[in-house]
Amino acid sequence: MWDTDCMAHRTKRLPKKGDRVAVLGQNGTFVVTDVDRYVRIVELKMIGHDFALSTIPWRALTFLDDLG
Repeated sequence: MWDTDCMAHRTKRLPKKGDRVAVLGQNGTFVVTDVDRYVRIVELKMIGHDFALSTIPWRALTFLDDLG
């Protein structure tokens, strides 16, 4: 019951280049550098470091600009 109700009111946001995000299981803040809308994955770069992540599913993202 709760899952159905929660999902009905959840806003779906599509990632776009430049979004600041956190990633489930990773420390740090990342910026979206590329988006593949067909397979729903993103490429990310850690802000302030030369560390990048590839093929990250959208469901693993938390949009930090939405929390502010």
